[in-house]
Amino acid sequence: MSQQWMEPHYDAVLLLAASAIGVYALYLQSLVVRRVRAHDRDTAFTWLLGGALSVGTAIWAEGLLGLIALKLPLQLGYVRAIVLAAWLPAVVLGAGSIRMYCQPRLAMHMRVMGGLMVSAAVCLLNFIMVSSVVLKPSVQWDPRYVGAAVGVLLLASAAGSVLVRWALEGSLRHARTLAVAALVAILFRAGQMLLIAAVNVPVGAVSVSGDQMSGDYLQLLLTAPVFLLLAVVHLGTVLDDRAMRGQAALKASLQQAQAALEEAAQQDPSTGLFNRQGFEKHLRALLEDQGSEVKSLCVFRLSLDGFKSHVESYGHDMGDAIVRHLAGRLQGLVREGDVLARSDTDEYLLLCKDLSDEHVMAQLAQRLGEAIHEPCLIRDQDVVLSASIGIASFPASNNVDQLLGHSLDAMLTARKAGGGAHCLYERGMDRTGAEQIEMQRDLRHAIARNELTLYFQPKLHAQDKTLAGVEALLRWTHPQRGMVSPVDFIPVAERFGLIGELGLWVLNEACRHIRIWHDAGLNVPVAINLSAHQLRQPDLELRVRDALKRHRVPARMLIMEITESTAMDDIEASLRVFDMLDTIGVRLSIDDFGTGYSSLSYLRRLPARQLKIDRSFVNDLAASLDAQAIVEAVVRLAHALGLEVVAEGVETPEQALILTRLQCDELQGFLYAVPMPEAALLAWLVQHGVQVQNAAPVPVHAGHEEEDWRVWGEQELARSS
Repeated sequence: MSQQWMEPHYDAVLLLAASAIGVYALYLQSLVVRRVRAHDRDTAFTWLLGGALSVGTAIWAEGLLGLIALKLPLQLGYVRAIVLAAWLPAVVLGAGSIRMYCQPRLAMHMRVMGGLMVSAAVCLLNFIMVSSVVLKPSVQWDPRYVGAAVGVLLLASAAGSVLVRWALEGSLRHARTLAVAALVAILFRAGQMLLIAAVNVPVGAVSVSGDQMSGDYLQLLLTAPVFLLLAVVHLGTVLDDRAMRGQAALKASLQQAQAALEEAAQQDPSTGLFNRQGFEKHLRALLEDQGSEVKSLCVFRLSLDGFKSHVESYGHDMGDAIVRHLAGRLQGLVREGDVLARSDTDEYLLLCKDLSDEHVMAQLAQRLGEAIHEPCLIRDQDVVLSASIGIASFPASNNVDQLLGHSLDAMLTARKAGGGAHCLYERGMDRTGAEQIEMQRDLRHAIARNELTLYFQPKLHAQDKTLAGVEALLRWTHPQRGMVSPVDFIPVAERFGLIGELGLWVLNEACRHIRIWHDAGLNVPVAINLSAHQLRQPDLELRVRDALKRHRVPARMLIMEITESTAMDDIEASLRVFDMLDTIGVRLSIDDFGTGYSSLSYLRRLPARQLKIDRSFVNDLAASLDAQAIVEAVVRLAHALGLEVVAEGVETPEQALILTRLQCDELQGFLYAVPMPEAALLAWLVQHGVQVQNAAPVPVHAGHEEEDWRVWGEQELARSS
C-alpha cells in the first residue's frame, strides 16, 4: 500500500514578506561592501562585522518565514534550540558573501568555490529549519525537488557573483544594485521554496514539537525587528557615505587650495611667469622623471644691463612695467614647450628642449638680445636696455645645479665683456672647482693665521715729486701656495661672501699704519679700495667711524677709492654712501675713471675729491695723440669740478713728462716704486729723501688722547669749512 502525504498550501503574505526581507538584505549587503572597500582596515572590519550580523539575521529570518508560510492540517511547533542554532550559519553566510564581494579581482576558482559554499550554506540552513519541526512519523525528502533546489541555488550564487560586482562597479549603482538584489533574491527564494516543497509529511503525522515556538506572534517577531535592524544599518551606510563625500570634498578643496598656493609660490606676480623656484622644479622634474628620454636641452640666463639704474631713476613701478613688457616680447620668441621664467629682479631664465647645436643656440641668443635691446615706450619714456646672456647645455652640464650654476658663470663672463653679449659655458669658466673651494676655505682662516699683509705703493705730486700718499694693496702669503695674486683670491672672496670681512681687515690695518707712522713722525694719507659689497653694507658708516676712533686717526688721512663702474651701477645708493663718508671726513676717489659709463650730471653730484685715470689711457700716452687728448679732457673736466687727478700705471719718464705737462696732480706707477711691504716703504722713503706735504701733524699727549682728538677734530672741521 503506497504512502499518503498531506496536501500543503502556502501563506502568500508570509512568502511576500520573506521575499522583501531577502531583497532588502541583498541590497544592504552591496551597500556594506562599498563601506568596507572605502575605509581603512579597522573601520572596514567594523562594517564587515555589522553587515554580517544584519544580513545574516535577515537571511535567517527569511528562511524561517518561508518555513512558517507552509500550512498543514495540524498545529506545527518549532524547537527553539534548533531555530536559534540556525542563526549562526546564517551570520557566517552573510560574512562570507560580503568578504567575497569585497575582492574585486578574485580568481575564478575562488569564485566557484565561494558559490558552492553559499549554495551549501543555504541548503544547510533550510535543512536545520525543517528539522526544528519534529513529527511522528518523520518527514520524507523528495530527491527530485532537492536536486532542482540545489540547481536553482547554484544558479542564484553564480548570478550573484557576476551581477553584484557589475552593480558595484558601474554607474547608477543604486538602481543597478536594487535590480540585481531583486533578481538574485527571487532566485534564492525559488531555491528555498523547492527545498520546502521537497518535504513530504505523512497523513496522520503528529507534531511532537507543537508545544514549542508557534503561533502568529512569530511572524511579527521575525518581520518588524528584522526590517528595523536592516533600516538602521541602511541609515548608517547613508550617513557614512555622506560623511565620506564630505571628507572627500574637503580634501579636494584643500588639495585645490594647496595646489593654488604652490602654483602661486612658483609664479612671479608681476609677469605671471614661473619664478626661480618654479623653473627649478620644472627643470628637475624634466631631468628626473623623463630621465634617458631627454637627449638635449639648454638653459639661457638673461640679465638686464643697467636695469637698476632705471629703477633708481624712475621708480620700482617703472621697473615692473619694463619687466612685464620685455617678458611679453620674449614669450613671442620661445617655442611651444619651452619654459620662460623670471628668476630675479632683472633676470630671466629660459629652458629649451631638444636644442643641442651651438650655432642654433647662438642664433637664438642673438634674437633674444635684439628683442631686449629694441626700444620700449613705457609711460612716455623711451627705455633702451641690453642683456648679458649665459648659456649652459645638457648633457655637458649634467644636472640641475650645474645647468643653473654654469649659465650664471657664462652670464657673468658676458657681463664682464661689457654686456650686451652672449656667452656659452666652457669648462673652467666657473669658479666653484675643487681648487677654488679649497682656496676659499684657506682664505677664511687667513686673517686668524696672520697670512694677510698690506703692501703700499707711493703716490707723488707731479710738480715736485714729493710724497702725496700711498695706496694700500692687499696681499696673501699662503704657507703652501706662497704669494697668491689678488686676481685669484679676490673673485673667490666675492663669490663666497668673504669680501666684507677682508675689506674690514684692510680698513683697520690701514688706520693702524696711519697711527704707527704718525707716532714715528710721518703723516702719510693712505688710500684703500672699497668693494661693491662694502658699498652696500648697511653698517659701513659705523665700521668706518669705529676704525678711525679706535686708532685715533683723522678722517682726512684716509682715502677710499671706488671704481667708476661700481659707483654708477646703483647711482642713488652710491650717492647716499658718498655723502655719508664725506660727512665723516673721509676723502673719496673715483678709480679706473674712463672705463665706466658715468654721466656729467652724476659726476657733479658725487662728493669726490679725486679722479684716478685708468692705466689703459696712460699706457698709450707716448704713442697716441688721441690718448693725450682724452687725458687732457679728463684733467680739465676734473679741475672744473674741483677734483684732483691721479694717474696710475706710470712706467716711463715720457709718460710722466706728458702727464705733468697736462697738469695731472699726482702720479703713481712702477717708474717710482712697486707695491712694497711696510719695512721696504720706510726704507724707500729714507733712500729717496722724500718729504711729506699737506699732512698736518696729529697732536698726541700722554693721558689726554681723547681731548687732543676732540680739539684736533674741531680744527680739521674748521679748516675744511
